[in-house]
Amino acid sequence: MAPACLHGLDPSECLICRTLGTGPDPAVATKAAPAAGGWSSLGRSPPPEPVRPDVVYRPGSPGHRPRSLGLHLALLVAAVVVIGLAVWVVAGALLAILHVVELVVVAGVAAWAGYRLGHYRGSRSQRGD
Repeated sequence: MAPACLHGLDPSECLICRTLGTGPDPAVATKAAPAAGGWSSLGRSPPPEPVRPDVVYRPGSPGHRPRSLGLHLALLVAAVVVIGLAVWVVAGALLAILHVVELVVVAGVAAWAGYRLGHYRGSRSQRGD
């Protein structure tokens, strides 16, 4: 009988061995089953657990470093400054629009008053024909 491959099959019939091009492991074919004590009685550690493709493995922690209080304070100050500048620009634009509206209203009132005054004075003056 031919020695069995690592997968327990005849090496000529094992698709895994034929695909990978590996031959039979003679040590595997002649190994006896572990004693009742298991792997520890043979003086070896158990084989590593095989990687399963249906399990999601999480990567190890990249060494998370806690941020300092100074960095948080600096970010807070920067955020307050940026918000303050944005409010200042918006308030300036709003006040500029209100000043333009104010000038348009004052010009309209002045034009109306001038028209009425001119009409009043023109109707009171004597025309020389």
